[in-house]
Amino acid sequence: MNIISLNYSDLRFKTAQKIKNYLLLSENNRMTIGLYCKGDFYVFGNTDDEIKLRYDIGSISKTFTAHLILKLYSDGKLDVNCTIDKYLSLKKGKYPTIYQLLTHTAGYHHLTPIEVTVPGLLTGSYARKNPYENCTDKTVIKCLERRRFFKTPVRYGYSDFASAILATVAQSVADMPFATLFEDFIKKELGLLNTNIVEDLITRTPLAAKNKKILPFWNWNKNNPYIAGGGMVSNIEDLLKYISLQIESDCSYIKNAHKVCEESEIKNNNHLMCIGWHTYKNSNQLWHVGGVGTFRSSVIINKKLKLGVAVLGNAKGRATANCHYIAKMLYSELKNKRIKLDTGA
Repeated sequence: MNIISLNYSDLRFKTAQKIKNYLLLSENNRMTIGLYCKGDFYVFGNTDDEIKLRYDIGSISKTFTAHLILKLYSDGKLDVNCTIDKYLSLKKGKYPTIYQLLTHTAGYHHLTPIEVTVPGLLTGSYARKNPYENCTDKTVIKCLERRRFFKTPVRYGYSDFASAILATVAQSVADMPFATLFEDFIKKELGLLNTNIVEDLITRTPLAAKNKKILPFWNWNKNNPYIAGGGMVSNIEDLLKYISLQIESDCSYIKNAHKVCEESEIKNNNHLMCIGWHTYKNSNQLWHVGGVGTFRSSVIINKKLKLGVAVLGNAKGRATANCHYIAKMLYSELKNKRIKLDTGA
């Protein structure tokens, strides 16, 4: 894949300064930015150097999980309209449908299950420790059965637990470990060879550390179903390929993920869910953000205009929150043709 190099001087001063400020907050801060425009790929800086850098992408992993579940659906392995107790051996009770889990309309709170989430947060916080580090599929089953009298009101509630349940279902219907199923799908179906599950401390060094000061990051094991919601690592090259798939692919498991779930309307009636992706009412935009430890990521796509932005960051302190804000600034400039894309050609 040919990637065109861009300079920050190709941006308006305000946007370039925002990125500069992000990097200056710490000598160890890193940010890699990629753009997709009508079939062309762009990366700011030296492309050979930038594509080598690997970042945790956090909750953007949920979009990959959504595509995998829809692939299993198209293959006849499961029915997204069925409740999960059709595929999991659970005590008798009421459980959500797979579609509700995919669209975050199962009603689970973001801290569900509190017996897993809260103890982890009290001992480490999201920035310093993975609260789901010791979870397995047995953890998910146990937490589900504690909520077996769960009434399934259709309401939005963003949930990592939903993704862990989906991983457990996928593992059951495919009859193979979810980690194997997930990585095979990403590499063989999507063709993303630089995207994989973060497995342990030994094979991974925090990008922002620069071999000087080790910054905290989340640790994962391959038998953890929560990897479906936040356990992937990738680089800018693969995320640009992933954006191009969202825009160009005719695969049903990609196109169907972009359908809006009207039941997901939140209080402002503007923010909606697709299947795995976020969108806005009367908008052609798809987006998702991610954050684990010191890593932050953001992807914004406009299918109609064939535009996309991917921002990968690793920073200490409040700077982490600027990643999606910078992505939105870049998206606005790209959409309004304010970026000099021809300078690197």
